[in-house]
Amino acid sequence: MYNSEGVDIHIAKLGSHSWPEGEIDYAFNVARVLGARGISMEISEEAAGIMAPHAERHGLYTIFHQHGQVAEPDFSFDDYLSHGSSLMLNFDAGHAFGFTGRHPNETIERYHDRIVSIHLKDKTGPDSEPANRNMPWGEGETPIADILRLIQSRRWPIHVDIELEYPVPEGSTSIAEVRKCVDFCRDILG
Repeated sequence: MYNSEGVDIHIAKLGSHSWPEGEIDYAFNVARVLGARGISMEISEEAAGIMAPHAERHGLYTIFHQHGQVAEPDFSFDDYLSHGSSLMLNFDAGHAFGFTGRHPNETIERYHDRIVSIHLKDKTGPDSEPANRNMPWGEGETPIADILRLIQSRRWPIHVDIELEYPVPEGSTSIAEVRKCVDFCRDILG
């Protein structure tokens, strides 16, 4: 139904490592029916250890999303991904930049073969005033153009998802704002 309308679903945000096994199986079955590559959840060491065998058994991925963990001392995606090849990333480039100020392309280049998708948003960096704030696209500091051009030039099969997190201005709608973000990306990629 979705595919026939031009909508491809690559991730199902459904499930938790704390669910009983039958419910985890259900989440993977839903992902399969939707045509998704796997299910997504927040990254944690506990989740990585529990979810790797489930994802492998289902022939799908557990796709981890991060928030501020990237700013923790000694944080490394390697620690989580080492639990198995069925673990992948839904790398949030906006949060990574907003919390650390580091260019997201460093992470994308290193883990491009383990990234299913990237959440893209425009944010201020940690040293800006206000710090780590979601902004309308083009008003923040996230190097969106660099990210899109890197993926395009390398032809990596990474989905880039617009994550609308800035407040929708009065008189607008979330649909209109997403359209602005899409147009912003199209202008960059020409």
